[in-house]
Amino acid sequence: MDAAAQIEVVHRELRIAADAILNATTAAMAHSAEARAGDRAALDALDAMLLAILEATAFEDLAGQRLARLAAHLLGRAESHDPLLNGPADTPDGLDQTAADLLFTSDEPEA
Repeated sequence: MDAAAQIEVVHRELRIAADAILNATTAAMAHSAEARAGDRAALDALDAMLLAILEATAFEDLAGQRLARLAAHLLGRAESHDPLLNGPADTPDGLDQTAADLLFTSDEPEA
């Protein structure tokens, strides 16, 4: 993937994460008054929205890895050939989150 395409990927991921954080924060604020009044469903919704915010902050690590890889490319530094050390996979080359989650939740051993 060339430098411009990598920058576009990072930009898209940052925009998606920022939108998720803003949407979850706005929704959480709407439920805070009900939660303060003792509404258990509102408190559960608030917990779910705070978790969504926490999950969305993973963008910083992923974007940082992509930017480090891009900087290494632009500066002519060799990249490691160990795929675990080269940051997130380029879309659509890697697993999506659902497929990755299944690796950790599967009860059956791999063949």
